[in-house]
Amino acid sequence: MASCPVCNSELENGVTSCHVCGWEADVTEGEWMELGTIGDKLSADMAKEALTARGIPAVVFSQSGFFGDAGLSLYPFFKSKAPQFVMKVPAVYGEEAAEVLDMIIGNNWQRKDT
Repeated sequence: MASCPVCNSELENGVTSCHVCGWEADVTEGEWMELGTIGDKLSADMAKEALTARGIPAVVFSQSGFFGDAGLSLYPFFKSKAPQFVMKVPAVYGEEAAEVLDMIIGNNWQRKDT
């Protein structure tokens, strides 16, 4: 579980405000960045779970024909390329998120050149 940076109250993972002291994260949709790409669905799911467990909002976009929570693969029907998933996080969490991905999935992701 995450905690509030102001009053240290326990927060649900992924929330951006505190119900006790009123703290709100300074994150808007326009401030999201592409962190990098991940080569397989399992690693992408692990990465997202690890980031949200640390209180870092994260979104994974498939660029290879995977869809839904089951990760059903359709890419053999229309493309013959390897799976690729794009990880996006708020820009304010960029460095911290990259460190988490390095620890959790290591070489299974490629950081986007900035």
